[in-house]
Amino acid sequence: MGSASLKAWIEGVIAAGLAIGLLFLPITVGDSQFVLSILPILFISLRRGMLQGFFAGIVTAIVAVFLNGNADLITNLVNQFGPYAFVGIAGFFAKFTQRTLNNKRFPNAALNIVTASVLGTVVSFIWVLLGSLSSDDATLTFTDALKREGLSFLLIAGAAILIFLLLAKVLPQVFIPRDTPFLSRKEKSKLLND
Repeated sequence: MGSASLKAWIEGVIAAGLAIGLLFLPITVGDSQFVLSILPILFISLRRGMLQGFFAGIVTAIVAVFLNGNADLITNLVNQFGPYAFVGIAGFFAKFTQRTLNNKRFPNAALNIVTASVLGTVVSFIWVLLGSLSSDDATLTFTDALKREGLSFLLIAGAAILIFLLLAKVLPQVFIPRDTPFLSRKEKSKLLND
């Protein structure tokens, strides 16, 4: 295992640690309670790709399952594992985001960042919505669950888009690791890109 690969896995562990830390800081708005713990997973997905994104998401999901302590395996999978484990799909856009940022094409990079953030948040939202609908609360209708979880989805997606676009505009190099596999040697050359 090379040094570059080890750095990528360490970054995945750090992202999972941050996501786990954010699990303990829920934000309540009205009837909705949401957690920004998918933000580090989205970030590592955009920085390192799908593999490290899925890794960070799965580590976070496993810890979330153990923290919940619910004895029902299916409930744990839907409510705790699903919303975090599959957010790494946003890493599909890592290559495009890094290339457009490297070539200083911010509008294209912004589109990639927005699309990745919305995709990752939608995947998480679907799992959270399924978890709400499968809960023991018999009075909860689909419309009520959609309203409650929809507000959470909008706030998390909005926060992710805002934070990542600001980062891309001010510090685009945070999305492009030095050892990125998504850029060729020619593209990495400072002489060609300055």
